[in-house]
Amino acid sequence: MTQLLAADIGGTKSDLAIVELSQAPDAPPLRHKRYRNSDFPDFDSILDDFLRNSPTPEYGCMGVAAVIHKGLAKLTNLDWALSEHALQERFGFSDVSLINDLSAVCASLPLLRPHELLTIQQGDNTATNGIQAVIAPGTGLGEGFLLNHQGRFFPQGSEGGHCDFAPLNQEQEQLLRFMRKRYKVVSYELLCSGLGIPNIYDFFATTDIPKESLRSATIEQAADRTPAIVEGAHATPPCSLCQKTVSVFLEILGAEAGNLALKTYCRDGLFIGGGILPRIASHVSFAPFLEHFRRKEKMEKLMASIPVHIIMKKDAALLGSAHYGRHHYHTRTE
Repeated sequence: MTQLLAADIGGTKSDLAIVELSQAPDAPPLRHKRYRNSDFPDFDSILDDFLRNSPTPEYGCMGVAAVIHKGLAKLTNLDWALSEHALQERFGFSDVSLINDLSAVCASLPLLRPHELLTIQQGDNTATNGIQAVIAPGTGLGEGFLLNHQGRFFPQGSEGGHCDFAPLNQEQEQLLRFMRKRYKVVSYELLCSGLGIPNIYDFFATTDIPKESLRSATIEQAADRTPAIVEGAHATPPCSLCQKTVSVFLEILGAEAGNLALKTYCRDGLFIGGGILPRIASHVSFAPFLEHFRRKEKMEKLMASIPVHIIMKKDAALLGSAHYGRHHYHTRTE
């Protein structure tokens, strides 16, 4: 029995699982555990805990929120570094593959079931070309694509979230000027992520939008302001400042999702990953997102034809790491 350790290592949490390579890709893992990264000094400490009193699987495939180069990964939004060679040496794996976390999410797409997706634009399901794209606002902003056509399986993460933000209107031009006082370069990640929502909130706090003093104090005192702002947007009564923040967040995210869809020509669908949208899906209108997703000059008809789904499955990246690992290591176990 050949086992694989799959992992999804993000800026906030890490999911680990052990799967059997001979089982179906969507089979339940033999073991699974989620960790909060802030409770540990490094990833090795998490892996020590997970493998305590159990043998190390033969292979490892780990999706990491980082640029992967020559088997090395330094997390973008966390001061951790990982090495394929060091993990093999310390824990006794026969081989370890580090992949970008968006490569992992993209690898999960063929395994997602209809009830694990929320469709917000039906699009044209007949105009397929085997290309799907993912944009994932979480701790940061991930982007990637999947080519899965006629036996070809190629999931690829990117660092597109770090591209320069382009304002869409006068209000966003003012937002950009505000952001330039804080950051030398203003990327989409600084506005379309858990990092970005507080930035948008702080901008609108300088305008004449009413700011409820009690709720504002709660938000300012929160260790992580993003959940507090999101909750404020759909509270009873709602916080008008929070509502405006979430609406503009969706506008900017929709515009960048449309940019990604155009550049990848993802006729098989644009998928929204990350942890933010599934939490707010039942409370917000996605009209701001879709309006700016479609607003692409001569390409509006094309944009309306692309299916758009929210990934509701919480551990899609973990599932994708396991799926990627199966593809990568299956020839060694045959």
